[in-house]
Amino acid sequence: MDAYEQQLRRALRWYPRHYRESRGEEIVATALELRRPGAVEVDPAELRGLALAGVRTRVGERPPLWVWAGYRLFGARVPYRYRMWARDDATGRWFTVRRFAWGLVALAAVVGACTPLAVAGALVAGVDPWGMEYTMGLVPKAVETLLMAGALWSGLWVAAQFVVRLDRGSVLARHGFGADTEGS
Repeated sequence: MDAYEQQLRRALRWYPRHYRESRGEEIVATALELRRPGAVEVDPAELRGLALAGVRTRVGERPPLWVWAGYRLFGARVPYRYRMWARDDATGRWFTVRRFAWGLVALAAVVGACTPLAVAGALVAGVDPWGMEYTMGLVPKAVETLLMAGALWSGLWVAAQFVVRLDRGSVLARHGFGADTEGS
């Protein structure tokens, strides 16, 4: 494999994994056939074209926001049209990290939505919302609240692993892929 072909294969990284697996060799072979005589490097315009086509392919195969959010936050099954996107996600290198990180994003959203309600409710009830009896001001109470919410969310996340089954194998099975599906 010469430098020209290596550049082409690097440019294919812009495409989704399943697309590279099914059509990558065809794209490289076609580009090699169209190679100018004596060309050592791929034309920058051709590389830009490959990158742009790869990004368009990725964007076109991504599910709509509400489907994506259901998949990310609740482990919902995506429609058949997007199952290859789900397979690429589940077999991706950082799958577990993405799952956990999006759980933390959901936690932050819940805490952010509930904190003003908790403070306003305490003020309306005539209770000091910062809990002067137990803590010493806003910062310790916020840390205490975040620690409690984090412990609650961690417990719920671990329980969800057993109920909803958000692990790689279950996600693949939910989308119709066997256990022998390769991951990187």
